[in-house]
Amino acid sequence: MFKRFPLFFLCAALFSGCATHPKHTPAAVETAETLGLPASSQPPIAPQWWRALNDAKLDGLIDTALARSPDLAAAQARLRQAQAGADLADSQRGVKIGLGLSGALLHRDGVNEREKPELISDLEKRLLGDHGTNITYESLQLQGQWSPDVFGKYKHQLEAALGQQRAVEYEIAQTRLLLAQGVATYYRQWQLLLETRQRVAQRAQLNREREQVVRELIRAGQLAPSKLYAVQQGNSRFQAALSDLDGNIAQVRHALAALTGQPAQALDTFTPNPATTTPAPPVSQLTADLLGKRPDLAAQREALTARRHLVASAKTEFYPNITIKALAGLSNVEIGNLPHSSSFLAGLLPSVSLPIFTSGALRANLSRKEAEFDEQAARYNKNVYTALREAADALTQYETAAAAVRDQTEMTALARKNAAAAQSRYRAGLDNKLDWLAAQDETLQNEAQLAQAQAKLFTAWLALNTAFGGGFAADK
Repeated sequence: MFKRFPLFFLCAALFSGCATHPKHTPAAVETAETLGLPASSQPPIAPQWWRALNDAKLDGLIDTALARSPDLAAAQARLRQAQAGADLADSQRGVKIGLGLSGALLHRDGVNEREKPELISDLEKRLLGDHGTNITYESLQLQGQWSPDVFGKYKHQLEAALGQQRAVEYEIAQTRLLLAQGVATYYRQWQLLLETRQRVAQRAQLNREREQVVRELIRAGQLAPSKLYAVQQGNSRFQAALSDLDGNIAQVRHALAALTGQPAQALDTFTPNPATTTPAPPVSQLTADLLGKRPDLAAQREALTARRHLVASAKTEFYPNITIKALAGLSNVEIGNLPHSSSFLAGLLPSVSLPIFTSGALRANLSRKEAEFDEQAARYNKNVYTALREAADALTQYETAAAAVRDQTEMTALARKNAAAAQSRYRAGLDNKLDWLAAQDETLQNEAQLAQAQAKLFTAWLALNTAFGGGFAADK
């Protein structure tokens, strides 16, 4: 009966060690259900949403940016690190096998080499001889080790590493999305600047024609000479505006070159295509399950999952650790002239270790992992609220911009009708040429305002695509 006591005490120690970690209630995490977001089977936005613009030059710039971006290259390097971390975590669950080779050579002085040979025993004389002897030892062993994952420690470490890997993959998707948005934004700014410059040049030409008419009226005595000053100031003002626009165009061109991973002068001979109509997004389908559409939220969610598994892994540190070692090999011993012996070695060495007293190290480590999870949960919830606000703002901005385009389109159409009527009155002799030129200038101003409204609508369309994930779909 007493022989069972060691086993009893061992089991008691194991069970006492398994119940020492503190209890913790993890922070709550927002989900689509708690936020009342309906589910969606697939994203309504195409993955390469910018191709809906049917602009081959823009497509080429975005492709170049995705191929050359240093940010993407850095993200790919982080992904390789995460993949290596996952492989390392997975290797902990397998069997480790190694080959060991060891040896030793010792020399022992002989009888005649001792200071007092008369004190040497007969056995030593037989072993050592008159001139000493050599002792050699050689061993070749095949060693193996395996730690069975009884409590799931290595499984949780692997899941945490895989979560980090998926998080980096989603960060890459977010980087690609923002990169495409940035290229499209600069490209549209370039288009708007070119349109604006064209209309400013047209207005400058009208002002020069106005100057000629004013000079003729002054010579005819119908206007005072001072009326010419305002027209000449207009010429200087238009020339300054053209210079500013040229500088802005150069800056946008340089920024776009840098964003696409090219030298600043790479786009000096490049000219964007004229702006086209902004596609209409599927507004009615954009409200469903925002959390599954945005790569930045998906990355945060995977990072949160990784933290959860790290907490579970830290809890397993309170449980016994089982290790099984095995070895097999040959050994050889030679001592002088004695017969040498060779033998085969084999062994199985199971071991169990249980932390009993660690000065609070395990509890502190677990508390830190739990605090890191709570911090990640709070950060994730904050990003969810920010994403919901961005999505709502993007919808509002798009609807506002679309209404502004409709209003400005009507105003531009009326200005064109007014210019056509002024031309008819001028040709009929009912109005002078200055009235006609003023009506044309008003039309150009309305067209410039319409171009700006259309550019704002395009920017809102970009923000809408980005806020709703740009066609991203998280892996299930």
